[in-house]
Amino acid sequence: MMENEIFRALIDIYSLINRPDRDKKMVAHAGVNLEAAAFRVFVGIGHLGPTSVGDLADMMGKNYSSVSRQIDKLETAGLVHTYPSSSDSRIRVSELTKYGQEINAKINLTRERIMREAMADWSEEEQSDLLNHLRRLFESMKKFD
Repeated sequence: MMENEIFRALIDIYSLINRPDRDKKMVAHAGVNLEAAAFRVFVGIGHLGPTSVGDLADMMGKNYSSVSRQIDKLETAGLVHTYPSSSDSRIRVSELTKYGQEINAKINLTRERIMREAMADWSEEEQSDLLNHLRRLFESMKKFD
C-alpha cells in the first residue's frame, strides 16, 4: 500500500534527522557544548518560539520533568530565558536569549548547507513541489489530532 510506503519514508527521514551523531556535529559547528537531549529541547524552543514546557514536551513526545530539566541546563548555559506565563503564572514559558538566537542561527546555517548539498541535483521546481506536498501532508494529518 502506498500509505505504508509513505509512512516508512517519513520514519526513515525522521530517523536520519534525529541521529545523535548528527546533533553532535551541529553543536560542534555552532561552537556550543550541549548534550543531545538538551540540544533537541533547544531546537524545539527555537522552532516554536516562546513556548510552555508542556507544549514542548508534547511536541517532543517526552515527559514534562525531563524537558524541564533540560530547560534548566539551557538556562544555566545562557541559551534560554524562562518566565511565568502572563495568562497563568503556574505555566513556565521558555524562549531563546540573544545568545541562544545567535547559536540557533549558526545551527540553521549548518542545516541549510546540508539541505542545499543534499538537494544540489534537484531542480527548483522539484524542491518547491516537495515543500508544497510536505506542507499539505502536515495539514492533512493535523486533522486527526
